[in-house]
Amino acid sequence: MPSTVTSSQQGSQLTIVISGRFDFSILQDFRNAYTSGIEGKIEHVVIDLCESEHMDSSGMGLLLTLKKELYLDAGCVDIIHCRPHIKDALLAAQLNHFFRFN
Repeated sequence: MPSTVTSSQQGSQLTIVISGRFDFSILQDFRNAYTSGIEGKIEHVVIDLCESEHMDSSGMGLLLTLKKELYLDAGCVDIIHCRPHIKDALLAAQLNHFFRFN
């Protein structure tokens, strides 16, 4: 299954949906999701991993880059619909200090 990145904006909230693998192979698509076609300031980002089957350390790095490039606080990025093994990896990397998990 090829990886895909889709995004939608409602006001100041941006939702990004990742399907397939969340790793370095989606770098440009992921970056485009929060830089291309954005209107106004983004204050809240939702990363939906409902269709993501794998995340490695480069995927975690992409999340941190998004946060840095958009100047977002810890409470401004929600990661939702994580599969248990992805959530465990994010918690093991202590990314719960930077993101909220729902």
